[in-house]
Amino acid sequence: MDRNRLLELAITELQRQKGKIDEEIAAVKAELGGTRSSVSETTLPTSAGALRKRTSAQRRAQSAKMKKIWAARRAQAQKPAVSAKTAPAAASGKTRSMTAARKKALSLKMREVWKKRKTAAAKKAKTK
Repeated sequence: MDRNRLLELAITELQRQKGKIDEEIAAVKAELGGTRSSVSETTLPTSAGALRKRTSAQRRAQSAKMKKIWAARRAQAQKPAVSAKTAPAAASGKTRSMTAARKKALSLKMREVWKKRKTAAAKKAKTK
């Protein structure tokens, strides 16, 4: 068989399958019986050119609207919920802020803890 004959047979078979599929679609639509709204094939665009496009004025208006919305969101996000100076720590649900002296004391304490752990690990490694 030559190539053209094979292609003709393929087209014939595909058209037969398309006919069966169209019949099945019609049967399903008949079962629906109009109880649901369905999109008819005539309302679907047939090509990319058939799609409705926005004008440049519509795009500019949408852009301005979205810029306004995002500016409002950024402004809302930057506002602190409760200022630490205006509300006491217990009332705002926050823990107390760490003073420099407390921070230094904790730092020294943690250095000691890690130093002990390091020496304990070194001793354990020597004994093995």
